[in-house]
Amino acid sequence: MNQGFPTYSNSARKGDKGVELVSRVVNDKFNWLFKRNHQEHDFGIDAQADIILDDGSVTGQMLAFQIKFGSSFFNEENEWGYVYRGEQKHFNYLSNYPTPVLIVICHPQTNICYWVQFEPEATSKAGKNWKITIPFENEFHRSKDTISSILPPPADYLSEVESYWMMNDIITINQHFLCIIGRDQVEAFDVSDVRSFFNRIRSTRELAAHCQGKIELSFHGYDNDPRELYEVPEVRAFVPILSEALPELFFFAYTGDRCQGLKTIAMCLTEIKKLSDAPNAQNQIQVEVSTANMAFFLQRHWPGLNEMTEWLKMPIEKNKEISFNIIRAMGFEPPP
Repeated sequence: MNQGFPTYSNSARKGDKGVELVSRVVNDKFNWLFKRNHQEHDFGIDAQADIILDDGSVTGQMLAFQIKFGSSFFNEENEWGYVYRGEQKHFNYLSNYPTPVLIVICHPQTNICYWVQFEPEATSKAGKNWKITIPFENEFHRSKDTISSILPPPADYLSEVESYWMMNDIITINQHFLCIIGRDQVEAFDVSDVRSFFNRIRSTRELAAHCQGKIELSFHGYDNDPRELYEVPEVRAFVPILSEALPELFFFAYTGDRCQGLKTIAMCLTEIKKLSDAPNAQNQIQVEVSTANMAFFLQRHWPGLNEMTEWLKMPIEKNKEISFNIIRAMGFEPPP
């Protein structure tokens, strides 16, 4: 009689029965939102569920289900539960799935479903396939709280990010920023705070472009030290680590009037010889600087500048402008 007609196979009937049992629990007992996958796109996941809080908030958190219906899934057991045997072709798919996966088996006589979270480390080898134990006590319809605990509490990201946005607004209305490096950071060789600040200002293209040429690095805690910063051994030891941690330094470094941060870093990376201990007419101590080391400092940081201008799609003329400002800030005259 079935010639010329599509057929509803027994396996399809069982699959639908299992999905129906699980969906009823998810929708009616858990008050979550059950969504079945289209069978032509079923690669081991039969359905997903959106988690909904008691106040109706849809959190964005999800669970996935592999659902099996039939007495054969209850034939094998050990002292702790039912032994579920999975196919090898599903293992990597389930392991890489972006949400937690529950394997659910449904008993055809009692209509009670049992579950376990799929975790690769909870499985064991079974010939060419794998197996996992589904605990006797894991009755699906009684497990809302236990299943909920698999997921972390939903975070209020909006409240958290609003303070972040507020700080970004403060940054964008200012034209010059002082990034302070304390003496304790220098002595601990700790560049984490500075690196975090640079990560912050390059979090978006808009923010990075706004901060170009506006960051002055300043060392604090040495105000009562009669030595220049480049004469302080711990500062000289710290600066190479700082320089290495900030490949994009030239893009963000302040090069305007009386800039000191870039000069301090450069002078700590090169050899300096005092020509006199007495200041000249401009109240400056004359020194002799190793230009070879200075050139090495420049060469190390040009790639970071190029990477930033390429990321921001700036024209080559802007790259040259920044480069010449860096050279001038270090006391040299750029090529024509």
